[in-house]
Amino acid sequence: MKKLFSMLTALALMFSLCIPALAADSEARDVTAHIFTQEDMDRFWTVQPSERIVSTVKLNRNTTGAQGTGCGYFTADAQDVTFMITNAPGALTYNVGLLDSQGNAVTDWLREVPVNNPVSFTGLTIGEEYHFVVSSNDVPERGCTANYEVY
Repeated sequence: MKKLFSMLTALALMFSLCIPALAADSEARDVTAHIFTQEDMDRFWTVQPSERIVSTVKLNRNTTGAQGTGCGYFTADAQDVTFMITNAPGALTYNVGLLDSQGNAVTDWLREVPVNNPVSFTGLTIGEEYHFVVSSNDVPERGCTANYEVY
């Protein structure tokens, strides 16, 4: 009987520790990602957004699309952010993911986004730190130095 009670107590403790982890994972997925359509781009450029970050990143080849090089580290001052690779010699598309400060993906990866096509992420938590991770399926084997912008 003592053993059964100990096992039930251990099981209850293990279950109680899992609940916050499951809740945190579902919270992290409240961020949504969207690849801009031509209409979205027309509206976006009409507003003349202010750039938060303009920089370069090593764009490596990755055919699975779910890995890459970190870039564009920022603290959210709004609930949305827009990212775009503007130039990537030898690449037609890029893959992008948004990660939190612990390196956890907060959205699904967007694969094969055309270069010069923005993507938006909405539902960010203001004050939280995030960064992007990028790669390309079609960049040459050696990769390239790509230019990117964050709005």
